[in-house]
Amino acid sequence: DALLAQTGITWRRVDDMTFALHVPAAAALSAPRGTGDVRETGSEVAPGAIKVMVEAPRILPDDANPSAFGFSKPLIETPRSISFISREVIDLHGLSAVEDLVRIVPGTFTTTRFGIQGSVDVRNVPADTYFRGMKRVNFQGHGRSVLAALDSIEVVRGPPSPLHGMNKLGGYVNVVPKSGRAASDGYLAEPEGFAQVVVGSHRRSEIASGFGGPFGLDNRKGGYYLYGLVEESDSYARDVPISQKVGQAAVTLDDFVGPFRLEAGINYQLSGTAGALTNRVTQDLVDRGRYVRGSPLANLDANGNGKVGYLEMHRGSPVAGALGSANQPLVQHFEWPRDAAGNPLPLEQFPTIAGIPQSMHDYLEAHPEADPTGLLRAQGAGGPLPLSGYVPVGMVLDPRTVGIDVLDPRRADSFERELEAEFTGAYLDLVHDSHPDFTVRNQLFFDSMDQYKWSEQPGGGKQDVYVWEDKLTVTRRLGNLPDGLRINALGSLNARHTRSTGRRYGGDFANHRTDVMLGDGRMRAGATFVHPYENADLAADGAPWTSHYETRYSETGLGLLLDVDFHKTNVLLGGRVDYSTAKNTDFAAFNALAGTSSAPGARATSDVTVRGSDHATSFSFSLSHELPYRIRPYVTLAASSTTLEGNNHKMDGEVIANGHIGQARLREAGIKASFLDDQLFMTASTYEQERTDVGDNDLASVLGADITATVTRGWESELKWTPLPGTLVSLYALRQKTFLQPNTGGNVMVDARTLGFADVLDADGNVVYPAEAFLYGGRAFLVVPPDMPQYRRKQGNPETQLGFSLHHQLAGGFGFSVSGNYFSSTYSGRLQVVALPAASIFNAGVFHNVDAWRLKLDLLNLLDERYFRARTGDTLGETLLQAMPGRRWQLSVNRSF
Repeated sequence: DALLAQTGITWRRVDDMTFALHVPAAAALSAPRGTGDVRETGSEVAPGAIKVMVEAPRILPDDANPSAFGFSKPLIETPRSISFISREVIDLHGLSAVEDLVRIVPGTFTTTRFGIQGSVDVRNVPADTYFRGMKRVNFQGHGRSVLAALDSIEVVRGPPSPLHGMNKLGGYVNVVPKSGRAASDGYLAEPEGFAQVVVGSHRRSEIASGFGGPFGLDNRKGGYYLYGLVEESDSYARDVPISQKVGQAAVTLDDFVGPFRLEAGINYQLSGTAGALTNRVTQDLVDRGRYVRGSPLANLDANGNGKVGYLEMHRGSPVAGALGSANQPLVQHFEWPRDAAGNPLPLEQFPTIAGIPQSMHDYLEAHPEADPTGLLRAQGAGGPLPLSGYVPVGMVLDPRTVGIDVLDPRRADSFERELEAEFTGAYLDLVHDSHPDFTVRNQLFFDSMDQYKWSEQPGGGKQDVYVWEDKLTVTRRLGNLPDGLRINALGSLNARHTRSTGRRYGGDFANHRTDVMLGDGRMRAGATFVHPYENADLAADGAPWTSHYETRYSETGLGLLLDVDFHKTNVLLGGRVDYSTAKNTDFAAFNALAGTSSAPGARATSDVTVRGSDHATSFSFSLSHELPYRIRPYVTLAASSTTLEGNNHKMDGEVIANGHIGQARLREAGIKASFLDDQLFMTASTYEQERTDVGDNDLASVLGADITATVTRGWESELKWTPLPGTLVSLYALRQKTFLQPNTGGNVMVDARTLGFADVLDADGNVVYPAEAFLYGGRAFLVVPPDMPQYRRKQGNPETQLGFSLHHQLAGGFGFSVSGNYFSSTYSGRLQVVALPAASIFNAGVFHNVDAWRLKLDLLNLLDERYFRARTGDTLGETLLQAMPGRRWQLSVNRSF
């Protein structure tokens, strides 16, 4: 409209790439022919010849993008590592869930939290998820993200700019839903939509549809878009279903209030699934698939109802002495062995101690039928002792059931019975951006999660979280400046409030109690525990709620940025001040760590409330310069503030009392370039990011906040190229290492062999009872001393990662794609007990576009590579893994209308 003002020329949108200009006859006759110049006649302006440029829609990351710093800058001019994925690229790659991002985006490899990836890790630490530039509630392990509902995805690496509030140090993922406002910022000219069906391996079944069009009110232009998706599928892990119901509605309307455009919408998702991991992990299982079989020796289900109650657990597997976090019927902690001088021994030098646990010896003496050969009793009482001095009998497996089998990787033992999360988000924005020199945007955002998890291991509970935020952002380009100098200023003021409530029971005692190769592999009596969801009455064989909390915190912040261009040099400089108040209440609940096994637990008599406030400052400085051939080196230094919350948005009282705002720092240098008439885009960077507010003497609750106390150093590079029409080549490479900072100790779950238990052999030297079986009835933790340099490096994430993809469309609408990833070898856990080999995964697909139809067939993990992915965190990775899917297919049929 601004371009054609006073010309008499009108325009009409044909599609995302085509606009029709209608020139009045008089202007057309007077316009000079064969030129692209503009001729001025008095106050009238008439265009000359019009050039129409056509390229593949949003394949290369060359669009202006405000998500990182708030200024509408092309990615090549933005001094930060950012990956942009449009809906076209989502469709090309068949991306459906966030774990698929690692196929095309460097730095997004994500270890698994019970097999559910609702959000991703960025540069080896958990990342936030933003919805249209506003931070969502934490998806981590609570529900699956659905990529098919999105118009675009931006992955911003490193702490946020002063535009945003407090955030995690690794970066964030900003998603934009499908809406009635096109990528060109125009509106759909006519109603249009699509319907899509996806079927595939493991009973994949998904139906989606979207419909949008123009919308007007009192001569105001606008648009709307509706989207829905329903999925009912199985997952790679047997007996773990996936259920998704997604609904979105968006509306935009120009001149809603004066010059302000209304952008409003609602997003709803109901996600039902469950988590599952492979248990009893050993190097032998990873290398050869050999799985240690066996069921628990002691029957903890005394009343035979199929489930173990809280009191039954204590009676059937009593501990010695007082209960505590390190002394539970099915949880024991072991001290790290030391040499004569008191120095910690290397893990490979742990002494092997013959004998069987005293509790097992006593049980077998009373029940000799469980040891028909008498071989185990002949070993005598012995073996390593936990801190309590006694291994409860519930920890050991029955010798009659123990053996070695070949694992079916689709059988996962460590189950969550049921997990359901309901997410509701809504936004209402008022935007004035008709002229780029002055923009105003007020964003009002609400997001909520109503989630429950029911695990019979036992574990899980109820979580209810909601956040609301209002953010006002103003940009102003300064005028009357010397030639070559341009200054754009931004101010951002936000207020955010978070409320999180929940209750919980259990500790996943049964991670290893189920023999996954027994029968159909499901949890059985003796390995299935009562949860208070079904029975909270201890006197009636129930289980107690052991945690009930409410956390509330509010954040207010002001950020200022300057975007300064002097000829071909750009400086981005900004600062931010944040103030926050927080309150946590731990309501009176059952304390399972008190008492003894004869009288376990005690009920708290009063609530505990802690209040506190904290404030912090942050800054960002970037310098870049455009060299010939659109080569643009840059350097960025940033320090940002971050909220020390858990992944459920709970803040411990200790954290609030000691200051609940942390600090992170980024140093990044890189180069971006666009070649071959903007058909080839490349970027490369080297970086160091770290949390800076922690030290050796900090509390464990402060060090263990969800942002993690680490430092990551590495480099990454990315290339996207469209050498021919209809062809896209994409490559990336990454090399990074992450270290714990400070190098604290901790409790790491291990197996009995690692602790020094010995195999029981027959007279011919054959293993009749492998060492691991002594503790697979429960959980054994090794207490790792602090400052052990060999365990400073964070494990689980491959340090070298490569990705490539090639898509080409042939004549007649046919096309094909190939892609692949390489992940270097790593270890499953901090102690480096189990090595995970390098993996190379290849995918292929074919598609056919004809008229309004699009058919696409994908084959994923084409060579049926067998590989595993580590579990999230440094505590449980030594013995639990996720078996990744083998070869599978996926067929999608899309009809546009």
